[in-house]
Amino acid sequence: MPVTLKDIADELNVSVNTVSRALRDMPDIGPSTTHLVKETANRLGYRKNLAARYLKVNKSMMLGIVVTDICNPVFSSMYKGIESICEQIKYTLMLGNSNENSEEECAIINNMLEHGADGIFLVPSMKDTRILSTLKNANVPYIMLQRKFPGQSTHYIQSSDFQGGYFAAEHLFGLGHRSFLYVSAPLYISSARERYEGFVSYLKERHLGEDCVRILECDNMGSGINQNVKKYLESFQGKPLPITAIFCFSDYMAHGVYSAINDCGLRVPEDISVVGYDNNEYSSMMLPPLTTIDIRPFEVGERAARMMFHLINASGEEPVSPDAVIAPLLVLRHSTAAPRSILPDKAGSP
Repeated sequence: MPVTLKDIADELNVSVNTVSRALRDMPDIGPSTTHLVKETANRLGYRKNLAARYLKVNKSMMLGIVVTDICNPVFSSMYKGIESICEQIKYTLMLGNSNENSEEECAIINNMLEHGADGIFLVPSMKDTRILSTLKNANVPYIMLQRKFPGQSTHYIQSSDFQGGYFAAEHLFGLGHRSFLYVSAPLYISSARERYEGFVSYLKERHLGEDCVRILECDNMGSGINQNVKKYLESFQGKPLPITAIFCFSDYMAHGVYSAINDCGLRVPEDISVVGYDNNEYSSMMLPPLTTIDIRPFEVGERAARMMFHLINASGEEPVSPDAVIAPLLVLRHSTAAPRSILPDKAGSP
């Protein structure tokens, strides 16, 4: 049986109220009594009953965060950003992984709500909008991280995907590239679509048509990226490649792109320049180190947590924060260079 305040009081022959106030360091309890009570509580194995305390204030002091891929370093960094703020306010985080599956996503969030979560952070799978109804009906604050549903009014924090795509195109265009492949996650995902829109927007400003960018959609969980890109490159065997640079939806996808380029006997950046996205912890360790877009995920998490506590403590419906969009950063490394002619017999060679 758990040790109670009464057990400590009986051990010391004092009142339960004295024990309770000593454990809370109340000033009307003398230092010697406080020390004795705490020492006895530790010896008996007493643990605070936070659930009972939280019932009094109608809060669980717990928040849920649901991501699409728990192995993705970007989401780990977002989690750490949220955690850094939650620790200051004594909130606990409950983490769930949806695997880009809307059914799992709904089940995880319902479980968190059943456990009394005071709020939910969500990187949505975006395969349907059912989860929005669940969250709205739950009457708890929720914040979208990095992805958002078009036409839906929700609180969100994101690094600007449009601006990140714009920066990638600006960099490659400045090197002299005029034909591109975008290796994308499924375009129903808002971040995949907005990165493409930002990329194309810059090119249009430079009077290039949208047809200079080819799109290759791949599974966002990473399977088949190497095979898909390799198949694309090999389809031009014996002919000049129609692209000189590849823009990747993520650094994770860039790993598969590197592998496919190498399998086809080509080199980065001598034959094909590559730009990633996210600036995850492994991008600087790739060979060559990957030029990428830093979405500042730790800061995304920090700002999301601050917004969440504002919503929890605010009365009534609050507008979406004007600081919901964070500017990304271009990180220059060694995977991009000025384009040069690719020998027709080199593409697709073993």
